[in-house]
Amino acid sequence: MNLSTDLSSIPSSQEEVWHTKPKEELFSKLGSDSKGLSPQEAQSRLQKYGTNELPRAEPPPWWEIAIRQFQSPFVYILAVAAVVSLAIGELIDAGFIIGVLCLNATIGGIQEWKAEKSAQALQKLLQISATVERDGRVYEVNAEEVVPGDIVWLESGNRVPADMRLLMAHGLEIDESLLTGESLPVLKDPSWKGGPSAPVADRLNMGYAGSIIIRGRGQGIITSTGMKTEIGRLAKAMMEAGSGKPPLIVRMEQFSQTLAWIVMVAIFVVGILGILFQGYGILDMFMFGVALAVAVIPEGLPVALTVALAIGTKRMSECGVIVRRLAAVEGLGSCTMIASDKTGTLTCNELTVKEVYLPNGSAGQVSGQGFAPNGKIIFNERDVISINEVEGLEAIITSAVLCNEGDLHSHDGEWVHRGDPTDIALLSLGQKIQISR
Repeated sequence: MNLSTDLSSIPSSQEEVWHTKPKEELFSKLGSDSKGLSPQEAQSRLQKYGTNELPRAEPPPWWEIAIRQFQSPFVYILAVAAVVSLAIGELIDAGFIIGVLCLNATIGGIQEWKAEKSAQALQKLLQISATVERDGRVYEVNAEEVVPGDIVWLESGNRVPADMRLLMAHGLEIDESLLTGESLPVLKDPSWKGGPSAPVADRLNMGYAGSIIIRGRGQGIITSTGMKTEIGRLAKAMMEAGSGKPPLIVRMEQFSQTLAWIVMVAIFVVGILGILFQGYGILDMFMFGVALAVAVIPEGLPVALTVALAIGTKRMSECGVIVRRLAAVEGLGSCTMIASDKTGTLTCNELTVKEVYLPNGSAGQVSGQGFAPNGKIIFNERDVISINEVEGLEAIITSAVLCNEGDLHSHDGEWVHRGDPTDIALLSLGQKIQISR
């Protein structure tokens, strides 16, 4: 087929209530049908409306990161002190201050440059693919290439590539916590009917970009991509909201202003007293005032702060947290309360099979913790070495492993899992007794 339509008439998911449309009207508005778009039409729409991705800020060049290290009122004061010291011939003081500024910029710059590189590498790892149907044929494409009107197939472990209206579903459960904050997966129903004002969490016939398929299979038609998706709307709101200065920066600015006023007042008072009561000349008192100012300024403070923040950043990186700005470490330390959902945050969102009951009424215990298949199955106070030692055990564990949509495998010395926690726990049980798919 070769469908063509003016996509300027296709509104975003916020402008159009896609969850209320009958299937026929849905296909008509999106210029598609049950067999999907033609490859040519899909390419045309991709060129016209761009890729299905949120805008990414380009990482700053190294010189911009370096300049950023000098953008602090306290650094400005030290720079002025260094210039004045050079002007009056105090080369040692000037050299020390300049060395402190360069050391501070080097430590902070290297740390932020590494963080930017890590964040950039992480973005590449997060690229996903999508299974689309075009002209009745199924293709595997990059998720950035899906367009409105594409028919997309979903299965356990997939990430929804863009906002879509579900056409069919078989036990389809989707984790929408990214949008709704609800940790429990939502059982989808393409036949659900709701009003135009139904909130995102209640739209059972919709799938939203960034959500994860926990179990089941389904098919949907893409309604919105990129910044026109629900997650795109949130991203836009966050970009427009901006961010305030970290508490450390605010306090440093206040300290710098206070210090500057104290130094100026002290120089003025000492200068007046020296000229009026001690008979010193104006030039002599000026030199004395400059020396006083340089002595009062704590040159080592910026380096001490930068080193402390760098240590905090390193400790957080060991826990898998990328800190792109050093000052953010202190900002996080200033938090007095973190409101979070329990599952997956305070708990690990992992299940473990602890007991196995057989049809004959006997029960066995299972050791181990979490998803890692480290543990034993114990029947009658004896470790089960072979699956054939206990009648009926092989059948029940094999059934649990085969009737399963999860995935559990070892990668680089760590156990990687995908799917519903219950399914993964059953796969772990099977691997403890050497039963796997």
